[in-house]
Amino acid sequence: MPYPIAMIPYTNMAPYRELGEPLGCRFIPCVPSKSISMLKNGQVLAAAVPVGGIPVLDGLVDYAGKFGIGAKERSKSVLFFSDRPFHEFRAPARMFLTSDSASSVRLLYLLISYNQGFDDFPKQINDPLQANGELIIGDAALDKISAFRLLKSANTRSDDKPVYITDLATEWYKQHKLPFVFARWVIRKDAPLKAKKAIADWLAEFKEREAELVQAAAPEAARRLGIPETEVLDYFKVIRRILIDEDLKGQELFLKEIMNNDYKYQ
Repeated sequence: MPYPIAMIPYTNMAPYRELGEPLGCRFIPCVPSKSISMLKNGQVLAAAVPVGGIPVLDGLVDYAGKFGIGAKERSKSVLFFSDRPFHEFRAPARMFLTSDSASSVRLLYLLISYNQGFDDFPKQINDPLQANGELIIGDAALDKISAFRLLKSANTRSDDKPVYITDLATEWYKQHKLPFVFARWVIRKDAPLKAKKAIADWLAEFKEREAELVQAAAPEAARRLGIPETEVLDYFKVIRRILIDEDLKGQELFLKEIMNNDYKYQ
């Protein structure tokens, strides 16, 4: 039976998917937040798990090398859309948050707290139509940005309400001058040796062929998103899949921040 590996269906993971499944393994599609419980329950042996969920998996998984999803200064796909500037976003403003993420939501809470602490923290609600701000990630964020470009090129009315778009990786970089790591490839400690070797070999091949795989993944991603291939390639350029020491410092700081700050979901 093939070894199950969680695979996020977002465009930022397309170069990984382009390589195909590791030998003896099969991909199980899931949103980022679900990969945490799937690893914990043993439904999958490996995943590019959201960094915000790594503390939950402490003692259960090991990092599969320096592979993941990181971004320096901008992510282009972890965005907060609001009706006021980000630094002014506080109660009584209300926000709607995606349920797909375990890192981006925590990052948003930290960034808002940097501006005004938790005393005037915006309330989380379940209706995006009633919200003053909305966190959107992955392909949904890319789609929304594309729609905004179309509206702008069509010369929308000047009396339309302004929309402020905040890239959370940009705000993190402004605060700490470090990249943000959204996900890391991990594997369960109790995974069979064959599975560990297959995934290690797969990632090693990815490292060797990354540039080729990025180029190969772009046409299908562009077709699926309905945007020019050049835009997809520009997006791929801002994503770091093979992490460096600077990225790991950013990840370490984020984990310390979420452990030391008394944030809570509202």
